Amino acid sequence: MIRNPLGVVALLLLASCAQVKEPTGGPKDERPPTLLSAEPPNGSTRFSGSRIVLRFDEKVKLDRVRERLLISPPLAKQPDVTVSGGTDVVITLNAPLADSTTYTFHIGEAVRDLSEGNAAAGLSFVVSTGAHVDSLSLSGRVVDAFSGQAAPNVLVLLHDTKDTGDVRTAPPAYFTRTAADGTFTLAHLRGGAMRLTALLDGNGNYRFDLPNEEIAFRDSVARPGDSTALQLRLFRPVPDRQLVQGAIVLPEGGWQLVLARRGEAMDLRSLDREGGRLAWWPEWSTERDTVVLWPTDTTLLRGQRFILSEGGAELDTLTYRPAVAMPFNLEVAAVRHPVSGAWSLRSSRPVGAVDTTLAELFVDSVRTSFAPVIDSLSLRTVDLGTEVLPGSSAWLILYPKAVTGVLGGHNDTTRLMLGARDPRTLGKLHVMLVSDSGTASYGPLVLQLLNTHGRPVREAAFDALPAEAQWTDLPPGSYGLKVVQDRNSDGRWTTGSFVEGRQPERVFLELEPVVVRAGWAVERTWALPPLR
Repeated sequence: MIRNPLGVVALLLLASCAQVKEPTGGPKDERPPTLLSAEPPNGSTRFSGSRIVLRFDEKVKLDRVRERLLISPPLAKQPDVTVSGGTDVVITLNAPLADSTTYTFHIGEAVRDLSEGNAAAGLSFVVSTGAHVDSLSLSGRVVDAFSGQAAPNVLVLLHDTKDTGDVRTAPPAYFTRTAADGTFTLAHLRGGAMRLTALLDGNGNYRFDLPNEEIAFRDSVARPGDSTALQLRLFRPVPDRQLVQGAIVLPEGGWQLVLARRGEAMDLRSLDREGGRLAWWPEWSTERDTVVLWPTDTTLLRGQRFILSEGGAELDTLTYRPAVAMPFNLEVAAVRHPVSGAWSLRSSRPVGAVDTTLAELFVDSVRTSFAPVIDSLSLRTVDLGTEVLPGSSAWLILYPKAVTGVLGGHNDTTRLMLGARDPRTLGKLHVMLVSDSGTASYGPLVLQLLNTHGRPVREAAFDALPAEAQWTDLPPGSYGLKVVQDRNSDGRWTTGSFVEGRQPERVFLELEPVVVRAGWAVERTWALPPLR
């Protein structure tokens, strides 16, 4: 028997209310803000005002406007940019515009909608102080000269040939930035001969004036309206003098120095150390633009200052500052030479001694003696002094303290497989280089086989095309191919010089990767474009 029907109804209503879900809100807004109108209108001529208003269809916000709002030609004074009424972007000019000039305001990603942050990417506003809007354009692409990959977010500059200055001393007449794929378009240009350059600008002044900045330039003049897609190759020139671009103490105690140019013999002279003998062993990179200086002793080394010299000339004063404490145990890995097949040990820091009584080498399950030798030119490398034949099964066990570091510490128990790989698990590659024009293309040339990190694992040098390379014992995987036009015959890629008007050596990348399979012989014919 129900004594209170109204109470029951109330309970049912409360239960039904508790089951109501929040509205989903519909699909996410991915539409960028749209420009509805502008004052003055987009494309106006004879503009003489000091204020531009851009009105959008929704509420907007500014995002890193100083960096992302690009104005070409650049202004002597940056404008003030604000949001008014939620939907209007107001650009207030702080200096008069030049006469008879077309200005392009690249909004880019500086303006975003308030709700989702969608950028008004690709939006530009154009206005002219003259009787017409300039309509010529130039397009092209900027690539990294060494890697051949696209160079994004790089300044592309035009200087009028009538100007007495260039990219080192004068502001550009026009500029833009490259997209993610390295492409660029300079629009609303006037006619005439222009000097075209690209610049990785380190200090934001549109000038090539720092030793670590990268540049690309066109040998001949560029003329707006030319429909040819232009390519610029970005490079960092060798500076006039040696510089230390970076110095860091590695966790293992080595002092890594990044140099501005190829280095020679380095010397460190202490300003603070008293007594004792401290020496440094240098470990150079392949290109000799980076060196790790390993000390023979780290006692009281933290915070000490040193004068770095190269060939007797003082370069810099540096302070040894480790960021972390050196780990006690050093790491040991087995390394096999890619050509000879010989095995060696590679330590994480210089090796002082190897105790064979604390190590066991087994070849085909038979304990085998070996006589390790520390490489005098590479103190982190220990030659095993024994040969492991192809097809053999080999293990090296290093018990604690088998390997002792110069700076102290030793290995923990380490088990390393040294067996030479079965040839049936490796592949072969035959590369034939030809010219796509059918005529001889002269070198010298360097052909490189690249791993997935873009580093060379095999090389071959040729004087001319056609040519071919045969590589065996390749681990299965995906590889890349790269050709360097080695004009100066030094066996490596050489950068350019803007001052001397010398372009960097050209590189060519094979677009399709080479896939090497176990037990297979792969053949690849690569037709190169004309090299001259």
